[in-house]
Amino acid sequence: MAQTVFSKYYYDFRPMKARTLLYILIFCLLSQESILHAQAPLNEQIKRVKRALFIFNLSDQIQFLDNNTNPNFTIGVLGKDRTVIDLRGLSQKRQIKNKPVRVVNFKTIKDIYDVDVVYVNHNKNFNVNYILNKISGNNTLLITEDYPFNSSMVNIVNIGEEFQYEINEDLLNANNLGVSYSLKQNAISSIEKWKQFFQDTEHQLEATQEALQLAKSDIKHKNDNITKQKKTINAINSQIHQQNDVLKTQESEINELISLSEFQKKKYSEKLQIEKQLETRILEQMEDLKEKQAFISSNNATITLQQDTLEKQKQEIEAKLEKINLINKSLSTQKTVNYLLLALLIIIVISVILIYRNYKSIKLLNEDLQEKNNNIFNKSLEIASKNKELEEFAYITSHDLKEPLTTISGLIDLLQDDYKDKLDEDAIISMNFISKSSYRMRNLIDALLNYSRLGKANEKTEINCNTLVSEIIHDLDNAIHRNQAVITYQDLPTIRASEIELRVLFQNLINNAIKFKKPNTSPIINISCSTTVPEHQTQVFWQFEVTDNGIGIKKQHKDKVFAIFQRLHSRETYEGTGIGLAFCKKILESLGGQIWFESTLNEGTTFFFTIPQQ
Repeated sequence: MAQTVFSKYYYDFRPMKARTLLYILIFCLLSQESILHAQAPLNEQIKRVKRALFIFNLSDQIQFLDNNTNPNFTIGVLGKDRTVIDLRGLSQKRQIKNKPVRVVNFKTIKDIYDVDVVYVNHNKNFNVNYILNKISGNNTLLITEDYPFNSSMVNIVNIGEEFQYEINEDLLNANNLGVSYSLKQNAISSIEKWKQFFQDTEHQLEATQEALQLAKSDIKHKNDNITKQKKTINAINSQIHQQNDVLKTQESEINELISLSEFQKKKYSEKLQIEKQLETRILEQMEDLKEKQAFISSNNATITLQQDTLEKQKQEIEAKLEKINLINKSLSTQKTVNYLLLALLIIIVISVILIYRNYKSIKLLNEDLQEKNNNIFNKSLEIASKNKELEEFAYITSHDLKEPLTTISGLIDLLQDDYKDKLDEDAIISMNFISKSSYRMRNLIDALLNYSRLGKANEKTEINCNTLVSEIIHDLDNAIHRNQAVITYQDLPTIRASEIELRVLFQNLINNAIKFKKPNTSPIINISCSTTVPEHQTQVFWQFEVTDNGIGIKKQHKDKVFAIFQRLHSRETYEGTGIGLAFCKKILESLGGQIWFESTLNEGTTFFFTIPQQ
């Protein structure tokens, strides 16, 4: 009876042990499959961590040129993006600019406010120009991802598991941001390098994808094997269930045998054989399962080796890319040096050509100038000779003309004294007319002689114009009192000139201002002086102004005023020879100055004249 009970428990334990081992084997297969499927999310997580590190490093190497007193360094992420979580996780471990990092999220562009850095991914469909307008003038850095070349301050691009970046220095400088030297050196600086980077990365991705395709096909093949193994395990499991059913049937039979002790005694040897057969079958199935598990482990080891091989190939590709980058940098530096040397050589050649052309031009100009100087010198000698001849001619002519006029005047005076009583009234009037005409002719000859001598004075002295004008007023005292004229002057300078000529100049201008007064009006004359630099000249001139309240000058007479012997009024209205202003013009031209006037009819006239300071 004890043996029978033991046999019953033995049969209960055997199926339970086989079932447990089967479940363990199935769990191992499912775990291996889940590990393979979990590799993709793991790679994505690594890329997200790399992106967050990239943003931190770029923010730390950009130079913020203003003095921001905010205790935190704030990064804003635009749009719904998991990068917010990655940046916040990294902000617990790292600082930027020795400041704690605060990460905020903005749903729209108009929400951006009070941040140091704004990050946005191109897949969020935000317009980069609107973002730049929003942060303009706020000393905020804009980091974009996968946007067009040179459209942002700093643009990063993700190809596979790698990140690269390019920098727009114009936008950075416009927003008062600087770039460190190392950051500038490692950036993609042109659209050609950007395209080359994409092409190289595409080639690298194609090679990697080919390798991954091979690995995937191998994994697919192994998955097929695993599927077959699962089917085999399922068949084994079905067989085990069948065996369990057989065992249950056998148990029922054994139970029936237990109730019949005699039958048990007779068939005990048969029961032991059946138990041994069942045990042998289960052990064989266990061995088969162990072999399949070893095969699966071998496949897993092969996959691990293939992954190690892919990683080594990736490292070799990165090393080759670094060598290519170094070679490109070296070639770029050499190219820049060659361009600079070529530009320097061109500048030197152009400078030599320009210097030679200037030398030839200056030489020709000097020769031409020397020839013109010789011509001017010869003509000046000729003019000086003719001026001397004209002066002698004017003197002789005036002397010869004055002699008959003197004779005529003397004869007229004798006739008037001796025959005054015998001449009728018409004859006396004619005699007076002849006498006055002779007197006027003599005055004109004297004026002409004086005019020819103007500008010949060699003796020039320092003349105080205040004193000179005071003396002229004293000389004209009779005319001033007779016309009740008022003459004012102040702060007149000291000038180096001929005293006689300067006296003639002021005396003619003052005398004209008194003479050409309005009826029943007292002349008011003001003389003043200031400094000026005429147009197209660099020398400083004294500019005098003689202002009166007289009858004024008509505009149509503007060109006749300074002509010799030109009169604007009849002798009966205003006496004079008409040579006074011609004297003034010649005197000022000899001093290197000019004379002109501004006049309003019946209101007055202002004469302006300039004399160079010496």
